[in-house]
Amino acid sequence: MSLYETAVFRVGDTAGFLWKNWDDAYVIFDPRSGHTQAMNIFAREILAIIEEKPSTLDQVCNELERVMEEKISEDIRLNIRQTMAEFDKMGLIEPTYGQ
Repeated sequence: MSLYETAVFRVGDTAGFLWKNWDDAYVIFDPRSGHTQAMNIFAREILAIIEEKPSTLDQVCNELERVMEEKISEDIRLNIRQTMAEFDKMGLIEPTYGQ
């Protein structure tokens, strides 16, 4: 099993994030890294879940199922996993391994 299947992820420090949104697109600036990232509403929802509470991939999927009121397919689960991996590479989330 990979890191993204087992680890608990958290958002390090959201206080410095600067957000801007237009319709269903979001832009986040992270002053810690100096990077700006664009994301769609689906990715923003994933990050919001992890911001609210450190979460595993399964917990993120379960919360999205609750919000969307429908079961998540394996393709969507893979998309969520890939989004979390990108967030980790960007430094927006980090593994904690045991919260």
